[in-house]
Amino acid sequence: MKSIFIVTLMLIICTCKLKAQTYSPVVITGYNNDIVADTGTDATAVTSTGVDLQQKILYSLGFAATNALAGGLADNGTIVNGQRTYQLGDYSLNNALYLSANAFAANTLASGSIALVTPATFTKISVLAFSTEQNSILDISLKFTDGTVISGGTVSVADWFNGPGSIISAVGRIQRIPSPPYVVEDLAANNPRFYPIDIDIPCAVQSKMLDSIFFNYVSGGSPDSRAVILALSAVSYTPMTLTSSLVVADCGKSNGSATVSAEGGSPLITYEWNTIPVQLTKTATDLPAGTYTCTITDGNLCVTQVPMTVTEKSVVKMKATARPGTICSGSATTLSAIPSGGIITSYTWQPSNITDSTTSISPTDTTTYVVTGKDFFGCLATDTITVSVIPRPAAPVASPVSICPDSLATLSVLTPDPLLGYNWYPYPSGGDVLGTGDIFVTPPVGETTTWYVEAVTGPCSSDRVPVTVTPYDRPITPIVVNTAVTANSASFSWKSIPGATGYLISIDGGAYITVTDTFYNVTGLQQETVSLRVISLGTLSCQTSLPGQATAKLKPGEIFIPNAFTPNGDGKNDIFKPEGNIKAIDMKIFNQWGELIATGSGWNGTSGGKAQPMGVYIYAMKIIMTNGTEVIKKGSVNLLR
Repeated sequence: MKSIFIVTLMLIICTCKLKAQTYSPVVITGYNNDIVADTGTDATAVTSTGVDLQQKILYSLGFAATNALAGGLADNGTIVNGQRTYQLGDYSLNNALYLSANAFAANTLASGSIALVTPATFTKISVLAFSTEQNSILDISLKFTDGTVISGGTVSVADWFNGPGSIISAVGRIQRIPSPPYVVEDLAANNPRFYPIDIDIPCAVQSKMLDSIFFNYVSGGSPDSRAVILALSAVSYTPMTLTSSLVVADCGKSNGSATVSAEGGSPLITYEWNTIPVQLTKTATDLPAGTYTCTITDGNLCVTQVPMTVTEKSVVKMKATARPGTICSGSATTLSAIPSGGIITSYTWQPSNITDSTTSISPTDTTTYVVTGKDFFGCLATDTITVSVIPRPAAPVASPVSICPDSLATLSVLTPDPLLGYNWYPYPSGGDVLGTGDIFVTPPVGETTTWYVEAVTGPCSSDRVPVTVTPYDRPITPIVVNTAVTANSASFSWKSIPGATGYLISIDGGAYITVTDTFYNVTGLQQETVSLRVISLGTLSCQTSLPGQATAKLKPGEIFIPNAFTPNGDGKNDIFKPEGNIKAIDMKIFNQWGELIATGSGWNGTSGGKAQPMGVYIYAMKIIMTNGTEVIKKGSVNLLR
């Protein structure tokens, strides 16, 4: 009896401190008897046993209405008392777990259990029960889904008549008989009554899922005592989550703070800091540097202790910098710690444990560096800086190219990466960018030349890769010589070029024609000089040599002056003029009296537009030959008609 008193007393003490919590019905199985009459007029037909020596049973409002009875349980089986709700078992099925010592009473068990249809987590449970034939003492155990079993305590359940602390009363009881009349007993005294067996789930196991509850009948107030378990209600468990934050104290001052905030758990949540004086809010203020503990107590008196360490900071400000802040892998940057408002006596960078205020580093990956400085008072100032490291792209792959001499070359990156850019240079390092993209077209290339390409991403570039352009070999340039000239022709020749498939020749810069011989005669000329260019052809159409050239100066030649002409308009011998390699003529014609009758480069037998008579005429000519020689000719000519 002593232990029962202690449990009851503790429950009373705890309850007085706690905020009211809501108990909700929990669906259970495990009933072994039907003790509620719900339909018809035959109580024996709709129940399985009486629950005391007189075989008394309970009944529903529907049964009461059918049989003109007062009292009765709600037809839906729901019982509500303040923040508590219980759900009785189905009246048409077994709806009570019926127990007695050593199962001496008919239809009882010495021990039994109820199982949760859906296991769940709880902070409190309440079993709805009553005893008959005086009180009953039960040992209760709680089993969780992980196999853990804990004691729920030893409790005394009051008799259904006149017991204290009932959840519901005046529900009515009748004799279990097959037909009316039924007599309702002691309804005016608020009997019979149902009582709560309240059990607090220990804080350590509230997060476990309750599976079932075991009841062992220990003893009763009389040899005939029995216990009836009717329903289960519970307060759900909500995990508590904690967030915390700190405000650092200034060096030597009590201006730091620590905050812990709890969400979830069972209300009412309280906070208690081990400060002097004690602070009872989420945030403890006016704290010097040190370690503090916040004791958080929830509505079920579950305690969580959270240690918080307030550090102190120097009044000196410090700025960490990295220049540059973004580097390529393999490159270096300079870290600097710049104090203000005071003097820093020592520095430490982490990672790397560097002790200089300025240092050069080459991280392989993006890294955040924390610099801590200590001032004259031993207080610390910190700052952080992140150095971003961009991996260098792999060097591109590009193949050398062979082209026709003096033509454009198209250089390209093999399998270019669309995420990368490409730059082309004339040098292996330095120099201006000639072009961008994975394709680059060179200017005309006459000799072997190398360009360089690199892959780029952001500020990072790969090693430059050489790409060589090689023109095909040129055939040997022919050496052209002038071998003979006349007044109107010139002959040229050149030595056979090894491997040449032919030759292109051009006279005085004219169109090229193809020949296979190694000589060429230019005829029918009316000029002072003539030039011949010769290009040798290789096996490819674009393989041509540079041109070889020679120039020949023609011989002046003879001047022919006719001694007669017939200007009769027949298109034959109509004009009197000299013939030969003549560049210019200044001619004068005189009649037989010595009068000048015509001038020009030729005479058509007229003077002043009038035809002159047949006869002998005198001429005087100044002739300039194509080679520049000046010749004077005088004589006579017969005009015939």
